Amino acid sequence: MLIGILECGQTSPDWIEEHGEMAAPFPPFLRTADASLDFTVYKAHRHELPAHPEGCDAWLITGSPSSVHERLPWQPALSDFLRAAALCRPVIGICFGHQLMHDALGGEVQRSDKGWGIGVQDYPLDVTPDWAPDDLPDDNTFRLIALHQDQVTTGAPGTKVLAGNGFCPFGITTIGDNVLTIQAHPEMTTRLARDIYESQRAEQGKEATDAAVQSLQTRIDSLPAAHWVLAFLRHRMVRLNDHSPSAY
Repeated sequence: MLIGILECGQTSPDWIEEHGEMAAPFPPFLRTADASLDFTVYKAHRHELPAHPEGCDAWLITGSPSSVHERLPWQPALSDFLRAAALCRPVIGICFGHQLMHDALGGEVQRSDKGWGIGVQDYPLDVTPDWAPDDLPDDNTFRLIALHQDQVTTGAPGTKVLAGNGFCPFGITTIGDNVLTIQAHPEMTTRLARDIYESQRAEQGKEATDAAVQSLQTRIDSLPAAHWVLAFLRHRMVRLNDHSPSAY
């Protein structure tokens, strides 16, 4: 399987040596579930987009330091590409990618009046789709690293909420048949999360930052999340090849 990663932001030059570019965590994250996966990266934030949506077996949109409602010059072309890709390929959206997919497909994204969503957050499952793998977390709840101010407030038409919480109701969603989105960062390492939280301490506040950093020592369900993403991609690739609709 060849997964095209659409990178949506530039890592600070001071951080690249230790943490890599924004797309860097995704191959090791997904290879924990399947070591044979191949990846190619497109720097969408630099106007680098694939020639056509059939160029990879699946697509993944990364997080970003930018906001969906900044409407930066590179965002409209990426949204156009994603609308086309969602018709013929499975698409995964992570954090900014989650928000951008809902925005591109007719939903709404707003700056949350609840403040920053940081630290390891619980996302209890409301729906278990038929493609879900057997190795779900024991308590039927994903615990994942969060880092966002914006969030989806109205899902795009065709949205099904798989998991959420009081702070972030649209935590894990599908949109139509071919799109899976996750507000949290299942790919993020605890080291990267800690460094980001500490760098934003003045914005987030001491109490919230301390709690977020402490939470990184608790259970994080990155491996189950990787299996979920891969299960969705394989399920949709089979269905798209069969030209048959998905079902719950």
